[in-house]
Amino acid sequence: MSNFKIISNLFLDLFSDKPSSFEPEDHLIQLVKLNMETNRKLWDLEDSVRMKELGSEHVANTKQEIDKNNQIRNDLIREMDIEIVNCFGVSASSKEKFYSESPGMIIDRLAIMFIKLSAIRNLLSVINEYDLKEEYIEKEATVLKQIELIGNFLDSYFTKLTLKEAFFEIQQPVKIYNDDRIKEYIKILKKNKNEK
Repeated sequence: MSNFKIISNLFLDLFSDKPSSFEPEDHLIQLVKLNMETNRKLWDLEDSVRMKELGSEHVANTKQEIDKNNQIRNDLIREMDIEIVNCFGVSASSKEKFYSESPGMIIDRLAIMFIKLSAIRNLLSVINEYDLKEEYIEKEATVLKQIELIGNFLDSYFTKLTLKEAFFEIQQPVKIYNDDRIKEYIKILKKNKNEK
């Protein structure tokens, strides 16, 4: 079973040169790793789309890649939640025990925080200006504190799931904008809005 320490070590392994120490048979760990890799790809695509000097075709193609990878990311969050439900035997309980944010969403947020931490550390390795370096050292400390806080919450959440003191529901995805059949109707709505 996963906990924040295992997930944290997995994230740190992904940013180091050493081989992963995790068993490939653990399906949740595989999903967490895929989520991290997808978030990393999204991070890089977001950097790329800001390079407007590469032209509008580059921006348009990159936006399509972002949409595609966001869908993969959302699917992975749902798969992590399904795996967690299977591991913990989560079932609906009283509404006071309902958590609207799922463990998969929290793991996804941690992935993004670890990517941000990695980016800050990479920048710190090359920043020369004293004031700027100090500012980024503070940013690193802030992100580390946020990671610890979210990680501690995740462990607490897992404990509550085990003790049946909390539950969450796996949300059914409702896709609109990824549906090619609806694009013409979106154009009509935008046109109507612009005419007002």
